[in-house]
Amino acid sequence: MMPKRVAALLLVFAIICPPQVAVHGHCTRAQKQAIIIHCASYIHRDKPTDAPQPWSRCCRTVREVPGMDMDCIVKLLKLVEQEAFGKRIRDLEVLCVVYSPPPSSHHNHQVVVQTDAAFIPDGV
Repeated sequence: MMPKRVAALLLVFAIICPPQVAVHGHCTRAQKQAIIIHCASYIHRDKPTDAPQPWSRCCRTVREVPGMDMDCIVKLLKLVEQEAFGKRIRDLEVLCVVYSPPPSSHHNHQVVVQTDAAFIPDGV
């Protein structure tokens, strides 16, 4: 009797709970399209160009993808597209990183205050 109840509960649980299907991570097809459009001059092999600048529209679009996960974007491409420009899209993850500027040198100066100095007034 007990195994039938367990089986029935498992069946009800399986029917009620929808399957958790991950569709290529956490990036979207809209993000993929935006990268293909805004980074076209870099990712297409027939249009060689310099790497995109971190402030470019291409890199801003790359940074909108959670974690800048370009593997996720490449997984959304068709096989032909993956072979054609998957590597360049993956490279965008490194090329579009914005680094913090180094601290300015004037912050490293220290002010020394001497409290035991003798005060000698003028005219003495």
